Formats: sequence, C-alpha cells, structure tokens
Amino acid sequence: MAEQDNNAFSGFNIESIENDIAIQLPGSGEPGKTNNDDPEGKSQNKSSTITTGFDFNTKIEIPESPEEAAIINKGASESKENKDIDNKDTGEEDVIIKEDSPLYLHAATLYENGILPTLDLESLKDKPFKEGMQIYLEAQKKYIEDGRNEYLNSLSDRQKEFLEMIELGISEEQAEHQFKIEDSYGKITDEVLADDVEMQKGLIVQNYKLKGISDKKIDIFVKDAETNERLFEEAKDALSDINAYIASQKQSAVDAAKQRQIDADAKEQELQTKIKTTIEGLTEIFPGIPLSAAEKTKLNDYMTKPVEERIINGKKVPIDIITKTRIEDPISFNLRTAYFITQGLYDKNVDLSKFVKKNVTKAAEKLTNKLKEEPTGGSERGVKIEKNDDGGRKEKFIFPKFM
Repeated sequence: MAEQDNNAFSGFNIESIENDIAIQLPGSGEPGKTNNDDPEGKSQNKSSTITTGFDFNTKIEIPESPEEAAIINKGASESKENKDIDNKDTGEEDVIIKEDSPLYLHAATLYENGILPTLDLESLKDKPFKEGMQIYLEAQKKYIEDGRNEYLNSLSDRQKEFLEMIELGISEEQAEHQFKIEDSYGKITDEVLADDVEMQKGLIVQNYKLKGISDKKIDIFVKDAETNERLFEEAKDALSDINAYIASQKQSAVDAAKQRQIDADAKEQELQTKIKTTIEGLTEIFPGIPLSAAEKTKLNDYMTKPVEERIINGKKVPIDIITKTRIEDPISFNLRTAYFITQGLYDKNVDLSKFVKKNVTKAAEKLTNKLKEEPTGGSERGVKIEKNDDGGRKEKFIFPKFM
C-alpha cells in the first residue's frame, strides 16, 4: 500500500485514456518482449507506462577511438545492406519460378486439362516471376483468340456479318431488322414477281417513296405503267433499287459504327495520356501530404485499367475500380462523394486544419476530463489549491515519485 501511495498515478486509469484518444503506449519491459508472454494480461497495468520515445534498457556502444567508430559504422552499413538484399529477395517480381511455384502449378493444371495446349511449360522454368507471368498471359491470349477464330470459321457469311455488326456496337434490334428486310426482298424472284400484279405495284410504290416522290405522283406513275403494260419491268427495276438501298443502309450503319469506335478509342487514349501526365506532375493531392511513386502508379491503374467485365445493356463492358465501387453500393458511394464535396475536399486549396483540429480537440477534451476526475486512494496527488493566512491563494504542486 505504501508503494502505491507514493505513486501519484496509481489511481489513474491510463488504459481508458489509451482507448479514448487512440494513443498506443509502449510497454516498459525487456526489449522485444510483447504481451504474448502474458496471455492473460495480468501484468499489463504494471508494464504500461508513458515514455518519451527513448528506451533506457537499450545499450549504446560508445567507441573509444576513431578506429572503433569506423568498425561500428561499417557493421551497421553491412547490416543495412543485407537487410535490403533480404527484402529484395522476397519481392514477387524477382522470385525465380520452379516446378513447385504457384504460377507453374496453376499453368500445368490448365495445360493438363487442355485449356492452354499451346503453353510450353518448360519455358516457365527458371524465369523471374514477371517474365513467366508474361509468357502465361500470352499463351492465354492465344488460346482465347484461337477459340474465337474457330467459332467464326464455323459460321456462315451472314452470321459473320450479323456478329460483326453487334461487336461494332450496332444494337441487336437494328441488326435483326436489317437482316429481316434483306431476307424479305431477297426472296422475290422474277418467277414469283411475274405472277403477282399486286406485288409489282407494291414494289413500284415502295421504290418511289424511298426516293421522296409524293403519293399523288406515284398513283399517276403506277397507272401509266399498268396502261402501257410495263408493271413487271418497272417492278424488277424497283426491286433492284430497293435491294441497293437496303445494302447502302447497312453499309452506312457499319461505317458509322466503325467511326464511332475509332473516335471512342482516340478519346480514350487521349484521356489516359492526360490522366498519366496529370498524375506524374502531382506532388500532392491534399496540402502537406506528399504522393509517393507507388501511390502515383496505383492511382493511374485505378483510373485507367479495368478490373473486370460486366454485361450492361446486353454488351460486355470493361469497368474500372471506381465504377465497380459505385455499382456495388451506389447510395454509399454517392453519399460519401456528396459529403466530400460539402466539406470542400475536392477544392485544390482544401483546408485540412479543421479536420485535424476537430480530432485533436476531441482527444484533448477527453484527456482533460480524465485529469479533472477526483483521484482515489485518499492520498494527496496532483495540484492542490490552499488559502494562506492573508486570504490569498497559494498553489502547492506535488511532484509524482518514480518507482
């Protein structure tokens, strides 16, 4: 009890302050000793203390001569170099692929199941991870392309045309309509047309309408052809003109889709270049928080590289991590975005002091309240205010005694 009374902080629950203001106080035991040595946490209150960042249990080797100082410095330098080499050896990109490496085993499994028949497993051995991964990805790409070409070769010319229109971005409904009218007019032969007067008149009317002739003039032309027994000949000419018009419409749709794709690719490339240039020119996004090279690379990847493909409006669309995050929880994404905007976090000269001040003020307030609590134990602690004989006040500060 006497030992506790002599300690001014014995009645002070420092652990509750740790939890409240998120400051982790290091233990004061032996160097390298952790709470794992005390699984039940019985000695936690005895070993936790406030430190100033200096471990008094650490021994410092003081050289007595310049020669000793050089030896000590050389040993420290070699230790650092060895540590850097060890760290480098564990880097994924520098790992040498062996038969028991995860990448080799994965590739071998696919090869044995006929999924990557063109992959040469021997080409993976003794390669750095990055080079081996490139070989694997190229084999995977070739397998997909070979499968697609095999599928295309099994299609008829019309099926290939239809698939090409879909891949160019033409809607399935438009493509189906195009082929439907091609089939309808393509089935009309001279034999069928010669025996059907109404079909002859219909073709002549349709052809004139496509050319923008008024209904009144069309009636005159049809009656004149009928009077002069030219319906069949004019109907054949009309059918030829209509088929040419249908083919022209399809070609125009394909050309427009190709141009849209070219424009989209150019715009995408321009955007990616602009993003990369912008990120490379940044030193920071939030004032006072510098960007590292690794962070710049990750930002560029997040903004330019797709992470998966999804079916949107019947089409496979590659999406980036930002779009994926928005799709998975649009309400939360938009809510956070709206909050960031209201707090000015998208402003170039954003003032972060109010966020830091808010957190510091809250932590300081909790610490102050803890210090104001009445100490327990019945002994005299902390600051004591007393009155002197003159009616004034004097302060008596009781310094804590160290164990």
